[in-house]
Amino acid sequence: MMIGCSGFVSINLRELIDMKSIMIIADGIGGRPTDLDGKTCLQVAETPEIDDLLARRGTGGLMDPIDNGVRPGSDTAHLSLFGYDPYACYTGRGVFEAAGIGMDLTENDVCFRTNFATIDSSGNIADRRAGRISEGQDELEEALAGLKSEKFPEVEVRFKRSTEHRGALCLRGPELGGNVSPTDPHELDIPIPESSGQDKESEKTASVLNEVTRQAREILGDHPLNKRREEEGKLPANAILSRGSAKYPEIQSVEKKYEVTSSVIAAGALYIGVARVAGMEFKPVEGATGTVDSNILNKAKKAVSELENGKDMVFVHFKGADNASHDHDPEAKVKYIEKVDDTIGWLKKNLDWEGTHLSFAGDHSTPIQYGDHVADPVPAIIAGPNVRRDELKSFDEFSCMGGGLGRFSGNLLPMTLSYSNKLPKFGA
Repeated sequence: MMIGCSGFVSINLRELIDMKSIMIIADGIGGRPTDLDGKTCLQVAETPEIDDLLARRGTGGLMDPIDNGVRPGSDTAHLSLFGYDPYACYTGRGVFEAAGIGMDLTENDVCFRTNFATIDSSGNIADRRAGRISEGQDELEEALAGLKSEKFPEVEVRFKRSTEHRGALCLRGPELGGNVSPTDPHELDIPIPESSGQDKESEKTASVLNEVTRQAREILGDHPLNKRREEEGKLPANAILSRGSAKYPEIQSVEKKYEVTSSVIAAGALYIGVARVAGMEFKPVEGATGTVDSNILNKAKKAVSELENGKDMVFVHFKGADNASHDHDPEAKVKYIEKVDDTIGWLKKNLDWEGTHLSFAGDHSTPIQYGDHVADPVPAIIAGPNVRRDELKSFDEFSCMGGGLGRFSGNLLPMTLSYSNKLPKFGA
């Protein structure tokens, strides 16, 4: 920037345009006064670093992840936060789980979330998670590599295990539909139900899924690993249950939509998957577990490294507060929020605040007493050099009611990019 002979400020446009953005989502951070003696966990937690960031550099508000009165899922909430309309592009969770564990997908795929499960001698579901199996899954995945459809040989069948009992099943081929019923009934002591389709293409998908489910039982039932598990008194992983059928969504990548390069730093397959489908490059981090013990400082360090190495935007996901909420554990949630605050403190010292904008929010509220997602709005802030600071001094569900961002719905990423002068103009 320099002063011209006319006395007006002459701006270097390159300096104006070349700014960076980081969006941090603390999953399930919002709560209710029923959390802890009339206060939310966020009110109880000591968050001096977040409060200082808001007071010195930012503006806050309340955000409905999708819309007022809409109870969000994690997948639909993140689509909305990224600036997509989940009502138009959401096809189901299976595709995000598959993408999140590294499966290559195309528009010809129908994907499912799966569980290794235990079927008893009567043919009924005894355990939906096979005792939360924690070893030997690679052997089971290898055994299921031969799954195929005899009725529709043109359909390719792929299975990949994830963590513990979790996995993903993908069917690839022509004329497959995603409107099929699950083979996971979320119940015990009943047989695995047959899948059915709601239209002609989905009927074909359901037929293949039923074939594959029966094959998997035959393969896994005779597998040496399961024989050993039974001898050791453990539940065998002798079946797979499938749910969350989804076709690949038709969405424009973040790069094309916003004309930016981007990375995702997360541990959970769902969040990695949503971001990868949106075109973000996944960057793994040592010590990232997706639980309250996750090394989230390493995530922050990786985010700064990505920005320094040329990425325009980085999305960072912290999961632990949501885990504690689902477990009805307010003390663990408070402790984790304070851990997040420490990490924000590190970012305050290590981000280039002359050229970076940071947004911070939850993807939904998960109150301790209820233990699941609710439609309540979450507090949100955006901080950086171009932000018009408001009068807020603390970050919580009540304070942010009076913030400069007001109450808004989704679109946190494009709002952040706008402050960094990265948002394409709509219209002439």
